[in-house]
Amino acid sequence: MNKEKTILSFVYLIFSLIMISISPFGEAPYTGKELYLNNVGTLFLLALLVIDSYKNLLSKIGFWGLFLFSVFHSIGSTWLYSFVPYNDWFISISGIDIDAYFEFTRNHYDRFVHFSFGLLLMGATRDLIISKYRFNTRQALLVAFLGIQVFSMVYELFEWGIAVSLSEGMAESYNGQQGDSWDAHKDMALAMLGSLVTWVFFLFEQKKVS
Repeated sequence: MNKEKTILSFVYLIFSLIMISISPFGEAPYTGKELYLNNVGTLFLLALLVIDSYKNLLSKIGFWGLFLFSVFHSIGSTWLYSFVPYNDWFISISGIDIDAYFEFTRNHYDRFVHFSFGLLLMGATRDLIISKYRFNTRQALLVAFLGIQVFSMVYELFEWGIAVSLSEGMAESYNGQQGDSWDAHKDMALAMLGSLVTWVFFLFEQKKVS
């Protein structure tokens, strides 16, 4: 059992329970079926962290990426992504109004998490591929990159399937399109961009070592 990974898994367990039950930011979290649906992913991510604490397959950067993505996901799940008050937090901490500065007309936290999906999970995916198959690092990175895109597409299809089975109001709050008919396409593009950034980073790191 890896001590650092075990501690981080426990930290995430406590953090996710806090985010599900009470809001540490002074406002009540959203409740109802949407909240529970969004936190199915929380249980899945927690299971991955705990399992790797025992099996120790992921590198340090891979595990930390999984941990950080899990934290971002839990925050998004508490406010159903579309309602995460990140702009209010920035204003209270730094006095910077991000929405006004960039002229945002929608909540972009879901975009940030989709980008983080590619950026932060590329390392963990690479590690799992290397541990399971006889791929070198370059081959594993390519397969990891393609895998991220496939999973991103499958998730959007799953999200659409869940949304069409819900009531109209519940589907909108769960799906988080915020009136953008191209939401799924943009989410997948951001996941691709994030994974591409990490791919380039790993290639440069490999050149330094060699």
